Amino acid sequence: MLLYECLWINQNTANKTYQSSSVHQESSFISANVGKRIILRCCYEGHMIAMFYWYKQTLGQKPKIISTFYKYDKNVTFYGEHQNNPCFTLDTEIGNNHLIISDLHISDSATYFCASSFSIIFEFAEGVTVIVWFPFQGAKMISDSVVQQPESQSVQSGDSVTLSCSVHSGQCPAEHISVMWLKNSDHSAPEMIYSPGNENTCQTVSGVASCVNNLLIRNFSDDGAGIYHCVVTSCGQILFGNGTKLISDYGMEFRAVPNTIFLVLIIFLSLAFLLCFMCWTKCCDCTGN
Repeated sequence: MLLYECLWINQNTANKTYQSSSVHQESSFISANVGKRIILRCCYEGHMIAMFYWYKQTLGQKPKIISTFYKYDKNVTFYGEHQNNPCFTLDTEIGNNHLIISDLHISDSATYFCASSFSIIFEFAEGVTVIVWFPFQGAKMISDSVVQQPESQSVQSGDSVTLSCSVHSGQCPAEHISVMWLKNSDHSAPEMIYSPGNENTCQTVSGVASCVNNLLIRNFSDDGAGIYHCVVTSCGQILFGNGTKLISDYGMEFRAVPNTIFLVLIIFLSLAFLLCFMCWTKCCDCTGN
């Protein structure tokens, strides 16, 4: 009975802590060139959180722990390939759990999650996706081996649309091919799209693997307008599709309104001119008579 009461008190305290404490990551997407330095910012609130973590999830793999630190003695521990790696450091000033990555490599492309724990509560922040480019390639990482269909499409609000991405991987086995989607819009920051249950359909012919990945967007809204890029990891190489542009039909209709008004105005003025001309002709005939 005493053990049960202790567990109940512990869980009740943890729930209160969870409600009053949280971790937040400032960005959802970062793009940088090889060799650059980035800071993945993670801030925390509340006084009861004790342990902080960073996890790295490479596309198609399980999350792996990068670091931990204990709030009250500031001891930082790195794990695995990040241990004794001077390119990975932490800023643990009050309220901070910032991960600093220097001398970026292509292999640093992944999604990074900041997390915290106290008692039995473990909380993850939203995550930030990092994509590392070669400086001389930039947007030219778009590959002919990644084909998207359609190139563009108009979609009405509330409708569903399916985007298709075909990958011809060469000699890379199908099990080493992973696909996700990146949305780029003029009105918001780039964001990664994860679709639960969205798996590749692959076939191998003469040792060459071909995969198809479909993204279903349900209940399309105006905020969904933008360019959707298929992002492929093929045996450690990151490739981009040419992109599919989704256009909101509402936006097109809205832009068409001025043209419609202009056309109606032209017709109205033409009719008015014709009416005046007919009246003037009739008056001239009356004067002549």
